[in-house]
Amino acid sequence: MNTRLGSFARRCVDLSGLPPHERERLGGHAFALLMVAIVAAVKTVSGLTGHSVPFTFYVIAVGAAAARAGAGAAVVAGLASMVAASLSASAPIDAAGQVPFAIESLGIVAVVCSVRARLRTAERRAGSAYTTIARLQTRNQEGRLLDAGLRHIEDTAAATALIALNAVGIIVSWRSSAERLFGYSPEQAIGQSASMLLPESERLDDLLGRAWECGAVSGSGVSRRRDGGPLDAAFELRRYRDVDVHGYTVTITDVAPRLEWDAYRDAAARAQRALQRAADDTKEQLAAVECLIDPSLSPLDGLAAVEELLERLRTSIGADGAALVQDGRGACAVAGGGLQPMAPTPVRRDSCGLSAGRVTLVHNDRERVAHTAAIEWPDEVSSLMVVPVAYYGQASSRLEVVSARPKRATDWDVALARIAADRLTGFVVQACVFVHQR
Repeated sequence: MNTRLGSFARRCVDLSGLPPHERERLGGHAFALLMVAIVAAVKTVSGLTGHSVPFTFYVIAVGAAAARAGAGAAVVAGLASMVAASLSASAPIDAAGQVPFAIESLGIVAVVCSVRARLRTAERRAGSAYTTIARLQTRNQEGRLLDAGLRHIEDTAAATALIALNAVGIIVSWRSSAERLFGYSPEQAIGQSASMLLPESERLDDLLGRAWECGAVSGSGVSRRRDGGPLDAAFELRRYRDVDVHGYTVTITDVAPRLEWDAYRDAAARAQRALQRAADDTKEQLAAVECLIDPSLSPLDGLAAVEELLERLRTSIGADGAALVQDGRGACAVAGGGLQPMAPTPVRRDSCGLSAGRVTLVHNDRERVAHTAAIEWPDEVSSLMVVPVAYYGQASSRLEVVSARPKRATDWDVALARIAADRLTGFVVQACVFVHQR
């Protein structure tokens, strides 16, 4: 029997399966009954009011229940108060005694519930205000962090200004970077049109329209500072994204340092290329000199060595033909490659009039080549270089280098021809040289 009673009691008091609002309602009713029991106990123990005023202090229980759990709990407290007062009274309580208590209780309940509703409304508003304040504090902190980050960026990128515009292109934010770049103070710039910051060739209305359609637009040109000085600037105009505000941001960068750096870099690159060309030319010149003074190639070794030396000279200076002409004997040796003389016999009888230290140059003149050359070259030859081959100050032979292309002999070409002529001196003085017939 005891086990069944315990199980029944547990089922009666087990509130875990009830929804939260039902548990709250039952808790309010229990609180109302508790308050009525406390008031009844106090009246019984203290004997206050005796039995002449049976409902004294029960209105306290009704008011407390209304404040704690609302009108439902207050009704429960009122009904319980009537039962408790009837049980403790020495005589039955008629309607004349219960009606005033009921009216008084309803008035207290109305007042308490009204105050309770207002308090809850005030609490909700206060909670909403606290939430709003917290959100504003968070946004304010984020704004300060963003402002600090922007200042850091402005200090790092000293040549870039960040400016905020409204929907029609009026400046609404003017930071220190913009003041540093253009010279206007915030009081002077805010409220002005952004057209005063852009290159004169750009129209602000067109830029705003394209930025609104495409999200961003960029360009470059010459802007003007406050003092009228030019500013080589590149700009980018963007409309706001992810915000409910119609506006734009424009970043303007002073590109003059970059242009100077680009010019310096291009000049350095040109200088490097020039040095490389000079080094390559020097390398080629050294190779040409080594080729002509090669000790393994001696003109004293015979006609083949002389012809090889002439071919090396022709190749080094880019000529079309070369020949060694002895006084009165014609071409005794001709470079193996390139142009060959029309006839080996000389059309000039000798080398008279040819100074030992004088080099004759003819540039792009066929008639003069035909008149000056000691042997007959093809008609297409238009340039001629004549270098005397001297022995003890006398020009006994001549080295003729010809070209059919429009070509002007350089000082380096003359120097290489002189080197070849000096090396041919030993061959010329040998009495055993015979005319080479071709």
